Amino acid sequence: MHTKSQERIRTEEDYREALERFLEIIEAPDGTPEAEELVELIRNLESYEQENCT
Repeated sequence: MHTKSQERIRTEEDYREALERFLEIIEAPDGTPEAEELVELIRNLESYEQENCT
């Protein structure tokens, strides 16, 4: 399954959308598709922040 959270965050708008999705699924139970999505989303958010928020 390919979700938007698996895509690289390239713009400020992408970043804001990713943060919104993060807040929607932050409490996803372990072992659910949302929990897997959350892990990937966090990686992408961290990568964007390292590149653009220093």
